[in-house]
Amino acid sequence: MSNGPKVITCTGYGGTGSSVVSDLLAEFDTICSFGNFEFRFIQDPHGLRDLDYGIVENNNRLSTSYHINNFKKYVNYLSKSKVYPYEKFFNGNFKKITDEYLSNIIDVSWDGFWHQDIIDESPLKKLAYYSERFYQKKILRMKEGGAELYGRISKKKMYYSYSSDKFYLETKKYIRSLINTSNYYDNEYVVFDQIIPPNDTEHYLRYFDDIRVIIVDRDPRDLYLINKCQWNEKWIPTEDVDTYIKWFKVLREHQKYDNEDPKKILRLSFEDFIYDYDKTVKIVADFVGINNSFHVKSKRIFNPDVSIKNTNLKLIYPEIKSDIEKIESELSEFCYNF
Repeated sequence: MSNGPKVITCTGYGGTGSSVVSDLLAEFDTICSFGNFEFRFIQDPHGLRDLDYGIVENNNRLSTSYHINNFKKYVNYLSKSKVYPYEKFFNGNFKKITDEYLSNIIDVSWDGFWHQDIIDESPLKKLAYYSERFYQKKILRMKEGGAELYGRISKKKMYYSYSSDKFYLETKKYIRSLINTSNYYDNEYVVFDQIIPPNDTEHYLRYFDDIRVIIVDRDPRDLYLINKCQWNEKWIPTEDVDTYIKWFKVLREHQKYDNEDPKKILRLSFEDFIYDYDKTVKIVADFVGINNSFHVKSKRIFNPDVSIKNTNLKLIYPEIKSDIEKIESELSEFCYNF
C-alpha cells in the first residue's frame, strides 16, 4: 500500500443513488468525502480509459497520437473549467501532475499531423489545408509532399507511446500522486464519487494501487417513476416503458460476465440503506475497514427518514399502474421487496 489515504469510490447506473455512500461516509471521523462531485476523468470520453485503449489495446502509429492528443485537450479543458473544478480538488496540481505523467509514458513527439486532424479541424483551417493541397497538386503539379503552410499555421503535435506494463505502472503512480495532493486533510480515507463505472471494474482496478468500490443500484420501478414524473432526464428513456425495460436490463447485462473481486467490489441496493439501515452501515464499514465507532455524525448527512420519501413511488403515482406492472413482470429480479 502506497503512502497516502485509502481510496473509496461509489458508483452506479445513473440516478440509482450512489451518493448515499459519499453522504454516509462523510459522517465518519477519519474519512474525507468530496461529496457528490463526480470525478469522471477516468471513464468519460477522451479520459484515461480512452488513453489506455489508444496506447495499449489499439496501439497504432497514427491513432495512438490521436488518443494522446484528445487526452491532453480534455485535461486542459478540465483544468480551466469552473463547472468541473478539478484544480480545486487537487490543490492546483491536476494539470501539472497529468503533464508529468504524460511525459513519463510518451516515447517520442514531433511537429506533425495526419488525416484525422484534418477531419477534426475547424471549417476555416480545413479550407486552408484543402486550398493549399489544391494549389500544390493542380497548379504546381506536385506529386509528393505535404501541406507545409498548413503545418506551420496549425502548430499540431504528434506523439507515440509503446507501453503496456509501463502504462499501468505509471498510471498507478499518476493516480496516487493526484490522490495524495487532494484536499483530504490528512484523513485516513478519502471518498471520490464516480471515479470508475459499475462495469468492467477488473480493468479499472489496474489504475489504482488500492481502492474499495461500492456500487449502488435502485429498484427499476422507482427509477422509472422518479424520472418520468419528476426529473425528466433525457439520458434515462422513460417516455416509453418498453424502451426503458430494455435499457435497464441491457445496462446490467455485464453483471453476468464481469469478474469482480469481492474484497474490492461491494454491490448494495439503495433501498437497503433505508429499510435495513443499521445492518447496511455495518456492511459498508466492515468492507472499507473502518470501525463503526467512528460513525460520529450518524444520520446528520444521510438521513434514511428523509430518503424513504423517494422509494416505493408506485403508491404515489397509481395512475401509472400498467407501466409498473410491466416492469415488475419483466424486471422482477431487480425489484426490491418493500
